[in-house]
Order: sequence, then structure tokens, then C-alpha cells
Amino acid sequence: MRGVVARSLGAGHHLVKKLDDNSYSLGFFSSSTPDSAFRDAFTSGVRRACAYIDAAVYELELMQGEDDPVDERAFDAELWDHVRGLVETDDWDKIPSTVCTFVEDKVRTWADMGTDTYGKGLYGAAMGDAGELRMGKGKGEWEGWRALGIGYAQAIGNVDRHRLQRRSDARRYAIGVLGLGSLLLTQLRYEHQDLIEEREART
Repeated sequence: MRGVVARSLGAGHHLVKKLDDNSYSLGFFSSSTPDSAFRDAFTSGVRRACAYIDAAVYELELMQGEDDPVDERAFDAELWDHVRGLVETDDWDKIPSTVCTFVEDKVRTWADMGTDTYGKGLYGAAMGDAGELRMGKGKGEWEGWRALGIGYAQAIGNVDRHRLQRRSDARRYAIGVLGLGSLLLTQLRYEHQDLIEEREART
């Protein structure tokens, strides 16, 4: 049952830890400890485990709505094609880092910058006030889009590309990262279509 709960809710879920830490025996005993004490300890452990399993079933019931298919039309088509295989195999833990790398590669290509520029520096330069990929109509919008790109690189890219996350909400988190990456790409394509087509043609 522990394995089923881990596969269903994620290995990092708190109920998995509770099942791992659950005891079915006495913590202390001696040669004079009656057999009934061991039986009672085992019974108590089984009851606790059943309670944890019931809680896991309840959480899965609450999550039933998350089983709805992801609408690929909601995302940038090229980005979706890049992560489609991971979505189809439910590899949600791998999607955030894959999306961050894809979006950063696109920004680097479209801004015509070398591989030595990445992360915060890449978005800051490409979307800066004088950057080729600046977005928005005025300074406030320029700063907002630039901050969004930099925040994407720092808050998400730095985490998901440098360490493996074990999240019980991996699907929801991955879809959020996918959505934000898609938003950046969609706006860039909308505002810089001609430039993007020119740069893509070189690759």
C-alpha cells in the first residue's frame, strides 16, 4: 500500500512519510513483557496505517478533477510539441526544467546572443529598455515583462534545473510553469514576429 500511495500522491507526500515512520511493534520491551503487548502494538500500527490510507484515498478523491486532459491549444504550439512526450507519460517532475531550458534557448536565439549569456542576464539584456525583445508600449510595461522573464529564470529555472523537486502537486506546478513559459513565448511572437522569423531562418 505504501508503494501505491507513493505512486498516486508522489514520493514526497507527507502521508508516504507517515507510512514509512509507522511502527508496528513496541519501542521498549523486556523478557517480562507479555505477548499481548506485542499484539496490541501491532494492532495499533495497523490501525494507524489504515487511517493514513483512508486519508490518501480522500486526497485522491479531491484530486479527481485534475485527471482532466491538458488542453494543448492553451499553450505555445512549439513548446507543447517539445514537452508532449513528458505530459503523455506523466513525467511532471521533468517538465519545469525542460520548459525553462526551451524558453531560454528561444530567447537566446531570437535575441541573437551567445551561450555565455543565460538566466537573469539573458532576460535582462534581451528584454531591456534597449533590448531587441523589449515588450510593451511604455517603460512600465517594458519593466514588467522584463521582470517577469528575470523572475522566471530565478524563481523557477534556478530551482528546477539545479535540484530535483519531490512535490505532491507536481502536475499542477508543471502546468503552471508551462503556462508562464507559454505566455512569454506568445507575447514575444506577437510583438516581434518578423524578427523571430528572421532569426529562426538562420538556425
